[in-house]
Amino acid sequence: MRYRNSFASRFLSVFGVILALLAFNATASAETLRVSEEGRRAISPEIAIGPDGAINVIWLDKGLTADRPPPKPRKPGEHSHLSSTDLYFARSEDGGKSWSKPVRVNDADGEVWGFSVSKPRIEVGPAGTIHVFYPANDRSADLDKDIVSARYRRSTDNGKSFSAPITMNRPVLKDREDVLGEGLAATNSFGTMGVAPDGTVIAAWQNVSTMRDSADGADAIVVVSTDDGKSFSEEIMAVKGNRVCPCCQLTLAFSKDAALMGMRYLFEDGRDSQLVRSTDGGRSFDMAGRLDLDPWPIDGCPLKPTEMAVSGDVVYAATYTGGEDPAGLYFTVSTDGGNTFSGKQQVHAAAAIADAPALTADSSGNVRLVWHAKTDAGRRLYTSTSTDQGKSLSAPVEVATPAGKSMHPASAVAADGSVYVTWEQENEEVFVTKLPSPLAKLSSR
Repeated sequence: MRYRNSFASRFLSVFGVILALLAFNATASAETLRVSEEGRRAISPEIAIGPDGAINVIWLDKGLTADRPPPKPRKPGEHSHLSSTDLYFARSEDGGKSWSKPVRVNDADGEVWGFSVSKPRIEVGPAGTIHVFYPANDRSADLDKDIVSARYRRSTDNGKSFSAPITMNRPVLKDREDVLGEGLAATNSFGTMGVAPDGTVIAAWQNVSTMRDSADGADAIVVVSTDDGKSFSEEIMAVKGNRVCPCCQLTLAFSKDAALMGMRYLFEDGRDSQLVRSTDGGRSFDMAGRLDLDPWPIDGCPLKPTEMAVSGDVVYAATYTGGEDPAGLYFTVSTDGGNTFSGKQQVHAAAAIADAPALTADSSGNVRLVWHAKTDAGRRLYTSTSTDQGKSLSAPVEVATPAGKSMHPASAVAADGSVYVTWEQENEEVFVTKLPSPLAKLSSR
C-alpha cells in the first residue's frame, strides 16, 4: 500500500508538472516569442514602438552558441573594457504575434562595443524613421590606438536596411589608456538617445578625456539633429567638470517642452541619481532634481542607470541604490517636471537582489515597472503598476517567462496602454512579451 501511495503521489506530481508545462507553452506561443535567431548568442535588447504601432527591437549578437568560449576566471568586481559584437534588428507589425527575420545593423564584423550596462539605443520618430545609436569599436588615426566612438544609423524602410554610419564624436587627440587600460585610448560610451515630440533627435554620451584617475567623473556630451537624423550638430558640453559617473549609462525622456537626462552624479556626499534639463532642444542643459534617496558614498562606478518615464508634468524615476537601508531598487516621483522628487518606495523588499528597472508611463499617467530580481526561484522578471500617478505601487508579480534566468528587461508602451517587454533569457536568447494596461485589470474587475 505504501508503494502504491508513493507511485500515485509521484504520478500526480509528474502529471501536474506536465499540465503546467503545457499551460506555459500555450501562453508562450500566444504571447511570448523568441525574436533572436536560434543557435545565436543574443543579449542586451532594447525596444521602441513607432507611431504606426509597430514594435522594433535591437540586441547585441555575440556569435554562434556552439562557439561560446569557456568563462574566464575573474576576481570579484573585475571586468573588461573590451567588447566586439554585432547589432541585430527585428520588427513586428501585428502586435508581437510574428517577427521579421533579424537584420544586422552594422557592416563590419564586431563593430559594436556593447554590454548589458552600455546598451545600444533605438527610437522611432514621428515620421516613422528608425534611429539607432550605439558605441562602436574604432581607431584613432592621430594616436594610432583603439578607441570607442559614438555612432548612429537610421532606417527609412521599416528596418529592412540601415544607412551608412555617422560617427558623432570629434576626433580623439588625447590618450587616456592610463585610465581605461587594455589598449583603449578613449571611450565615447555609456550613452543614450531620444526623439522629442517634434522629431528632434538628441544623442548623449560620456567623455573621459579630462578624468584625473579611475575614481574621477566624466563629462556628458550631447549632439542634436533637427533633420530627422540626416545630420547632427557638433559636440555640445551638457555637463562638465568631471561630475558624471563614467560607467552608469545615461538616459533620456521628454516632456511636452523639455528634454530630461538622467545620470549618476558625483556629489560631495555620494554618487547619486540626478536629472538635468534642456528647454532649448538639447543645445544647453541645467541642473534639475536629485532623487530623494539617501546618499551612496561609493568611490567606484556602480554601473546603475537612472530610469525615467514622463507623463505631463509628472516624472517617474527608478534606480538601484546602495545608499538606502536596505539597498535595492527604489521608485520615486516628481510632480513639478523633475525639479524635486519625493515619496520614495522600495520596489521589491522580499527579493535578495532587485535591479535593472525598465519604466513606462502612458498618456494618462499609468505606470508599469519591470525589473529582474533574485529570489528562491533564481533571477526572474517581476512587474508592478501604479494607477495613482506613482503614489503607490502594486505588489510585485512575476512575469511569465521560459524556465531559467530572465534578466535585463527593456520596455515600451503602446497607444492602448499595454506594455511590450523584451529581455535576455538564459542561454543568451532575446524574448518579447506583452503586458496589459493597468487599466485593463481595473475594468475587468
